[in-house]
Amino acid sequence: MPKPPHTALVLSAGGVRGAYQVGVLDGLVEVLGLRGAKGPPIFSIFAGTSVGALNAAYLAANAHHADHRVAGLVDVWQRLELRDTLRFTPLSLWGWPFWHLPGRYAKYDSRMSPYVGRSLFDPRPTERLLGRVIAWDRLHANIDASVVRALTIAALDVCDGRTTLFAELAPGVTLRPCHTHRRTLLKPIDAQRVLASSALPLVYPARNIEGRYYMDGAVRFGTPIGPALRAGADRVMVISLLERSPAPVPMDAPDYPGFLFMLGKLCSALLLDPVSHDIDNLLRINEMFEAIDEALGAAEFKAVTERLDAAGDLPYRRVPTLVFRPSEDIAALTADFIRRDLVRSGIGPIRQLLIRGVSRSHIARTTELASILLLDGSLATRLIALGRHDAFAAKDRILEFFG
Repeated sequence: MPKPPHTALVLSAGGVRGAYQVGVLDGLVEVLGLRGAKGPPIFSIFAGTSVGALNAAYLAANAHHADHRVAGLVDVWQRLELRDTLRFTPLSLWGWPFWHLPGRYAKYDSRMSPYVGRSLFDPRPTERLLGRVIAWDRLHANIDASVVRALTIAALDVCDGRTTLFAELAPGVTLRPCHTHRRTLLKPIDAQRVLASSALPLVYPARNIEGRYYMDGAVRFGTPIGPALRAGADRVMVISLLERSPAPVPMDAPDYPGFLFMLGKLCSALLLDPVSHDIDNLLRINEMFEAIDEALGAAEFKAVTERLDAAGDLPYRRVPTLVFRPSEDIAALTADFIRRDLVRSGIGPIRQLLIRGVSRSHIARTTELASILLLDGSLATRLIALGRHDAFAAKDRILEFFG
């Protein structure tokens, strides 16, 4: 009996847009009829960056369930509250760690603190959330038992500017060598490494891990498809957080955009724009091999693939790929949420005033900042519903891919 294929899940960066990933996965479980079922998990290889790393760690920790207990992750996202996820403290702007302050705080040593530098928001509520919802011992047990073949997450080493992949592998599994500027560290994945992968510059502080400083991996590596292939994936499912590209329409903007608009564009460029490039490269390679296969005989095609395989870092072959992209403009959806439902989020009036100020702009429809940073359960619920809708709309593709 042939072995089941190793299916990889690749999750990209995007802040609160990560709720869309959870919605797609929840719809996927419904389509495949695996809700509460027993048996092997849907995915055995996970690769994620930033918010994708958080979701990937949860799913790997629950891979002893066929459905990865996705319903539990849905509940986590729906319960998020802005007053916790975007908690402001003057200490964060003063700079981590607290040894910058006089008196009794002087005992803190920067080398002992997990936080580095200044940030807008306090990371500790998110830290406590990860401690509650991710069973780290169970994650390691799933990898040790080969239920999970590999978990890789990407971060950026602030010290030398190199993308660093933290990878935890099942016994006997190796990552195919990669001759790039990226560094791979085979280390158990823990909360500190996941939080380092999602430490967006200036929003959350960088992380001190074993004397080196790391921040959001999406700055250089937003969609880690390569590590999934290096871990032996036979097929790949990618959930992008960048909408399907519409036909370009000139935008009427008589005034030069303000700071928040430009900051949103910067975040989008760092977290979202590289996603399409990585996915399109994989799809083009698949199309190329399909054309070569049609043009050559079996023996010639095998010779070509073996020659390319020997010369490259990754196995050059056709990789069945299932890609999801949001079918709606998430920035527009977020602007609608701000106008209609922000008051229900339970945040204070000052924060509401600031957020509403962004939404009143005549170019708010294209402002990405709020669609990344507004980690609120009500907004997440909308994005989860969108993800489920897109999964149900792709039912035939899902059944063909997993058939």
